[in-house]
Amino acid sequence: MKKIKIYIVTYKRSDVLNQLVDNIFESDFVNIDNTEVNIINNHSSFELYSKYANRVNVIHNSTRPDWSGANLGENWNQAIIHGFKSLRNPDSEIVITLQNDCVLHKNWCSNLLSMHKKYNFIAGEFGDNIVSYTPEAVKRIGIWDENFSGGGHREADYYLRALRFNKEKSLINDTMHGRIWNPNNDYLTLDIPEGRNINKDLKRRPDNKEHEEISIGIRGSVLNKYNVEYFYQKWKNTHHVELTKTKWIKNWPSELTLDPPKIRKGIVFMKYPYFEKDIEKLEKKGYWVPSGFGKNEWNTWENRIIESNRDTY
Repeated sequence: MKKIKIYIVTYKRSDVLNQLVDNIFESDFVNIDNTEVNIINNHSSFELYSKYANRVNVIHNSTRPDWSGANLGENWNQAIIHGFKSLRNPDSEIVITLQNDCVLHKNWCSNLLSMHKKYNFIAGEFGDNIVSYTPEAVKRIGIWDENFSGGGHREADYYLRALRFNKEKSLINDTMHGRIWNPNNDYLTLDIPEGRNINKDLKRRPDNKEHEEISIGIRGSVLNKYNVEYFYQKWKNTHHVELTKTKWIKNWPSELTLDPPKIRKGIVFMKYPYFEKDIEKLEKKGYWVPSGFGKNEWNTWENRIIESNRDTY
């Protein structure tokens, strides 16, 4: 079992990607044994410094067309599943996901491990720029909702579920969007704004023309509108707080964090049954679970797969 597996998601922008990889290997991360660094690449234009050829594993999403909009929820699930492999028998103690333009504090890793002594799920200051999970967190929260196309609002959905199903073990410090659950002031610095176009009001602006073009493609008005409407459909009639963008998707009021909304039943469908079957209390997490498809049935199926693929499983 690995101590830590890192997954960086990238789409073009090889310059910031290499800056982040430098950042990782120049930080206190190098003091931790038994680790792994992976890149999930989503574009045919890709360049990694040759010095990292034997230090970083690159996973190319070659079937994804360059012109497609981002689906970071899908990428985060790829990282979680590739990283842990199984929630019954996980392959890593911690999986960390990073966006390619994340900038890390020099002591980010020791800070993270200190927080993990108390919490199994930790989110940094700028959306889902850095998120860290243990297998127990994924068992309780579940995986990301891939129906949030493009770049927006998937974090609000996932972080609300973290509050609902894993509240005492979650530390969420997304100050950029006002999504905060840090009642004991336990947060230690992970990601920092230096070197990125983040103003004093924590508004993110494109770093350059290429970044601006990518942002338009990922967060275009149609995609954003769709994601907002999908969010409303998923969470409607689940809480007394008025369902608005400024109260649910960002700037959480205390009524929402102290008494998180319940999720409606039968609105989530398995996409990765070999992995999702070990998520706790599937029905309470909104999964459609027909009769005859309980944990015993799934485990029997998995055991047969393991037996027939014993050399590679």
